[in-house]
Amino acid sequence: MSLLSDSQVKLRIPTELKQRIEAEAQDAKRSMNAEIVARLENSFNFKKVVTEGQQLNQLGPYHLLDRKRELSDRLIIAIQWLNSSQFKEIKYSHLAEQLGYETAEIFLDWVQGKQEPTFSELRKIAQFFGVNQDWLIHGDGHPTPHAFFEVSGNPEIDIPKLFQTQGITDQEIILSQIKKINFIRNLSTEGELVIVREFKSGYADVLETRAHVSTSIGEGGRITLQAFARLWASLYNSTYRNLIDSYLLNKSKFNQIREFDVHPLSIIRHTPASFWWEEVWKNGLNPHAREVYRDQWSDWDSTVRIASERVKNNNQMVILVSKQNLAKQAFCTGKVLNS
Repeated sequence: MSLLSDSQVKLRIPTELKQRIEAEAQDAKRSMNAEIVARLENSFNFKKVVTEGQQLNQLGPYHLLDRKRELSDRLIIAIQWLNSSQFKEIKYSHLAEQLGYETAEIFLDWVQGKQEPTFSELRKIAQFFGVNQDWLIHGDGHPTPHAFFEVSGNPEIDIPKLFQTQGITDQEIILSQIKKINFIRNLSTEGELVIVREFKSGYADVLETRAHVSTSIGEGGRITLQAFARLWASLYNSTYRNLIDSYLLNKSKFNQIREFDVHPLSIIRHTPASFWWEEVWKNGLNPHAREVYRDQWSDWDSTVRIASERVKNNNQMVILVSKQNLAKQAFCTGKVLNS
């Protein structure tokens, strides 16, 4: 079978463009002819799409399908995403060293789209940055790792889910990978709630919830709010209360966290903490808190009344929860708890 020989084409191009192609060919360590052929072949890695708002059959802009370039863009975003939450800037050299390379040149090639990291390397990079692995490797989803938290109303079930432990003893919580649990309420009428977990490794994730910490709720929302109230009461009366924080964010900042494109810690680290989680389940026990939060939270009084309905007799609950925690601790240490 005979093979067709390569065709020759005379091409007249501007001098400035020729110089740019020569420079790119030199960087890629290949001939100018090979550089031109590669770029022409790459031009077929485009597809035409019909964009919304345009007339039917009118073609929109071309979309590049160059995986190296897409990965390059996501690597740059991942670095910016991580550094937005850091006190010390992470550099290319830090990642290259972490992956076991002797120089940072390989990472610069990835960022510039000259080479493609392997799937194994991308998984290590995602772990180092703390970004969503599927997003970095495939472009699926968003940079911020996130999941859904379904509150049960039973703190002995909900606390281990939050801290990723088997139980709720002090030892289990202290030895868990969780550094801080942050409850974030939207300063909207609906009062949506998300949870941001900080890990001891420096990672963070976002847990979505169905909860609305407000009176803009039906019967299902009422049950969910009261389930969270029992969780907050139990956390408040535990010995690891200092691992819990809460924040009130305006709609813009709250939505930034919930869209999963910015690092959640870059938002809350520039926001003063609020202590609403400690008060919203204590029906009227703290007049000062009532005055503080009513200014930002128009239905504070009504929300507290709903949230506290299932947290009956707060003083008795303090004793009950404390005894439960002490009993579990005593069981683990072999001590006897005197009632």
